[in-house]
Amino acid sequence: MLLKLDNEFSLTQANSNDFAIHYTTYRENVFFRQSWERRVAIFGDDIPCYWLLHNGGRIGGVCLQPNMLWSFFLEPPFTDIYSVLVWLKKYLIKISDSAMPIEVIGILPYQAEHFLRLGFKPIETRRIMIRPTEKFGMVDFGNEFLIKTPTLENLEVIAQLSYKSFLGADSIGYPTKNTIEQQRSDLKYYFKHTTEDLLRKSSCLVFDKENNQLVGACLISMWEDLPLISNIVVDKKYRGRGIASNLLRHSLSNLKEKHDVIRLFVTVGNSAESLYYNLGFLPGMEQITYILPCKE
Repeated sequence: MLLKLDNEFSLTQANSNDFAIHYTTYRENVFFRQSWERRVAIFGDDIPCYWLLHNGGRIGGVCLQPNMLWSFFLEPPFTDIYSVLVWLKKYLIKISDSAMPIEVIGILPYQAEHFLRLGFKPIETRRIMIRPTEKFGMVDFGNEFLIKTPTLENLEVIAQLSYKSFLGADSIGYPTKNTIEQQRSDLKYYFKHTTEDLLRKSSCLVFDKENNQLVGACLISMWEDLPLISNIVVDKKYRGRGIASNLLRHSLSNLKEKHDVIRLFVTVGNSAESLYYNLGFLPGMEQITYILPCKE
């Protein structure tokens, strides 16, 4: 089905496998996916994929549905991002619920100015970071701390620590709304789906021996066949004492038994970004989320 939007530009539905091949070829590997097969596999048959056409010829692709757009890319030699977005914006407004904002996900830095010109507002910038695993030998947390492997019985104290750690200015480090209910939900999912012994061994809880208070936690999961730091938090009163660095060294050392690299997501502007960088994590390209506010 061809959706003709003006005299030059149109959309037509794409086969998800063909779309994945073009997307993987023409869009940067910002997630540090380790193989062609893994990169192509992210598009299932239920993803609303469309080719972008100019005078009947393909110039790129996009995924879209009412109130949402993502996976936008252009193919050489066509480079006029702005002209494409003008009519894409009009089409999105036409098919979307006007009482809801339109969300645009995964925009790369060189695409950003064109969305800004068209009235889209940036709300978050995220990136992936990656580092080889490495044996650090004995990681010394100090005599005042007790180290434990996380279990389901620790869910509530981890949830409370995570909730408190992402309050106020630190909320930038948490990618969704920080509530104690959301933290509990995230942890229930983690413990249900993270059962491999090595992942649990690579995760770590730090307790203050004097008061038995949980002061630090690092949880390791798997994402797309590679380890992921799914959460790392340190009580605000205990920061600056090397706990976060030691948590990461503990994870890197244990994961070396089986895995070559580890990844993490970070929100740009979060103070933890410099910690990761100083420990040798390589930052990937930024991805920006925009919204087009709904009309009042």
